[in-house]
Amino acid sequence: MKRFKFIKNIAWVGVFLLAACSDFLKEKSQDEVIVTTVSDFSQLLLGSGYVDIAYDALYYFDDDLELDPSSYWGDEENSFATQYYGHYTWQPDMWGGESYAVDAYTMSYKKLAGVNATLDGIDDAIGDPEERDQVKAEAYALRGYYYFMLVNIFCEPYNYNKNAEGVPLKLAADLLENGIARSTVEDVYRQIIKDLKASIELFEKYPKRRGSYRINISTAQVLLSRVFLYMEKWQEAVDAATEAIKTGEGLTDYTKIQMYSEFEMASYKHSEVEWLYNAWIEIPYGYIPSEDLMSTFTGDDRRLDLWFPWGTCSKKTIMEWGAPVNTIRISEAYLNRAEAYVQLKKQTEALEDLNMLCRHRIEGFEDLAIADGVALLEEIRQERRRELCFDELRWFDLRRYGMPSISHKYKVTENEPWVIYTLEEKDPLYTIPIPESAIGNNVLLKQNPSAYAPARKGVIE
Repeated sequence: MKRFKFIKNIAWVGVFLLAACSDFLKEKSQDEVIVTTVSDFSQLLLGSGYVDIAYDALYYFDDDLELDPSSYWGDEENSFATQYYGHYTWQPDMWGGESYAVDAYTMSYKKLAGVNATLDGIDDAIGDPEERDQVKAEAYALRGYYYFMLVNIFCEPYNYNKNAEGVPLKLAADLLENGIARSTVEDVYRQIIKDLKASIELFEKYPKRRGSYRINISTAQVLLSRVFLYMEKWQEAVDAATEAIKTGEGLTDYTKIQMYSEFEMASYKHSEVEWLYNAWIEIPYGYIPSEDLMSTFTGDDRRLDLWFPWGTCSKKTIMEWGAPVNTIRISEAYLNRAEAYVQLKKQTEALEDLNMLCRHRIEGFEDLAIADGVALLEEIRQERRRELCFDELRWFDLRRYGMPSISHKYKVTENEPWVIYTLEEKDPLYTIPIPESAIGNNVLLKQNPSAYAPARKGVIE
């Protein structure tokens, strides 16, 4: 049986960090750390491959978040306004200066290093075959997730230009001395599908697991339906979503939850939650759900009092320090399938999915009967906005909807006038610049044109 080695001059992928808090890594010399068992690789994946923080910048790009006018006191500065200024106003140099947002590009590839290291060595690890397949399935799904996030942040939308520059596809943990060039958007999506299908195939061999803060089969199926939806492969999206719903535990009925104190969004006690992740992202003080978003909810919608009880986003509040705050839920599978059904001219089926979700969210809900396909698609997308707000997808959805114009109001102190920053329709900044530090670390990596756009200037309201 081979032993998988992490040599110091190839890739450590966070091994020292893991070694500091666990004895599962066995040191052979100062130059290498040897991982020998399936359990070792499982811990390696958990520590170096799973999501902790990477995509907080997404919440400042879209139209679901705005600065809170009540967070200003006289001339005192709203520090969160300045800390996220570059992202909130779509500046070409958003990753530089005083930004508090995580470098999503670098963090993603660090996590991919851990994922790839796991996949590189797991086949030769000592241990139970089922546990080996479980670790491999999680790793494949994670790799698909990370590349989906990367290609939708730093590349043009698939349905707009699938031949555009994608991101570098790095599928092994070893370092490449001369760097690696960007693949096309289509190639990246092709790899994502390959990884998610490989994950599902492995998961299908064994009984489903749920509740361990790790990816499971239903999560991978939801992700696959999401990818097909973005590619506008409608039947494939329907099929993947249907499988997710079959393996899922069913929707949580919000209408039966009595009060906010009984509710915690990020919890496996809700049947629809399949994966909990991202232990550090929350909406900071100084920002609130936008008026535009809140206006889409009706008064009987239980998400209003369960997710936004004080006008803030409790959906993204850490209930217990260090606990995950992001979820992938079966509700997304219903929305993915409903949208795909409309595109396939199957309005009856689309309405069934939409009404099913709404009955679990709105007290006294009466089923919708929308005959016009265009109107039904718009209603599904509105419901998608409500249900998936602050779940990493609104910015991506705006991109695939045609990149509409949106605006943000900005100021630093209460006595200043509001300044309006506008992202124009099909604006170059809908494709986010790659951080310059990443460009410096990869000689073959080409920067996005949006990085060279003029600095954004606001207009006084």
